[in-house]
Amino acid sequence: MTPGVALKREFDRIAAATNLRLGVANTLLFQQASGGPGERTAGGGDLDLLAKWTAIGAGTTDTGILAFAGEYRYQIGDQAPSALGGQIGTLLPTTNGFGERPVVVKELYWDQRLFDDHFRFAVGRIDPENLFGGHRLQSANFFFFNKAFSSNPTVAYPGPGLAAAAQIKPVDWLYVSGGITDANGKATVGNFEGFFDDGEFLAFGEFGLTPTIEGLGTGRYRLALWHVDARDDADVPSDQGITVSLDQDIGERITVFARYGYADGEVTSVTNSVQGGVGIKKVLAKEDMLGVAAAWSRSAAEDKRDEKVVEVFHRFQVTETSQFTIGAEVIFDPSNAPDDDVLGVFSARLRIAF
Repeated sequence: MTPGVALKREFDRIAAATNLRLGVANTLLFQQASGGPGERTAGGGDLDLLAKWTAIGAGTTDTGILAFAGEYRYQIGDQAPSALGGQIGTLLPTTNGFGERPVVVKELYWDQRLFDDHFRFAVGRIDPENLFGGHRLQSANFFFFNKAFSSNPTVAYPGPGLAAAAQIKPVDWLYVSGGITDANGKATVGNFEGFFDDGEFLAFGEFGLTPTIEGLGTGRYRLALWHVDARDDADVPSDQGITVSLDQDIGERITVFARYGYADGEVTSVTNSVQGGVGIKKVLAKEDMLGVAAAWSRSAAEDKRDEKVVEVFHRFQVTETSQFTIGAEVIFDPSNAPDDDVLGVFSARLRIAF
């Protein structure tokens, strides 16, 4: 047994004995652009420390969980992947995350389910990207790289901060959720007092259908509205928008997604974005995945071109604890590089998780 598998087995033993699930993951990403006016090579890593303690109701539908996520992001070489898009002139970054920052407590919150999971609330320090506006193939650690797909490019998400959210699920296939989070949230700052003193929030509401369609599988169909207050000290204007999204399983191997987002674009500089794609499992091996997606995004600046992205990736499950992914992005009409009509970005990602 390899050391990585042995550690994973030990984490499984601890979880079975104490209801405390521990996890460690390190993800490396290297990207190379084919053109653009600036530096074209980028590399970085993301080290995650994860813990979830089911303190109440283990083995039932009504659980109380204390969740923790710590993170360290580091640069490899002269430039982190988060900066590559700005260097080559794209409207959207070539990946979500993978910047450079010290060790931070990214999330620490209580997640409670009640009344046979018909009511749920969470309170604490939460990354707002995990609260609304996403889809099931949205993660730069596992799936697509470009921020058109690995985040929601029209939503003016602040960084992690104090938040409160709740969800009502009157039946198994329908939910309504909403909440607020600190508009001044930042991964490297706690800002507990500022949450109450400044009164500047991002508020959201989401309505969702989660049917299981016979012959297909599980789907999620959602409508989200959001508004973020102006931040006086940071001199950042208010913004607001709407997102319509869906993802649907087609059998056991295929998941499709589509999403449209609109915003005033005062913060994100993106007013409209449409994305769609597909993930296909077991293409070359039992645990691998192939993904293909396309996006169109409009800049808030009227004199800049609409940016189009096509991306493909293939993720290989190398061992029980490691994955290797190769990917390519083709970016047409990069909004901030008027002298370039097409740019290519090639990616290699290695993730080791226990």
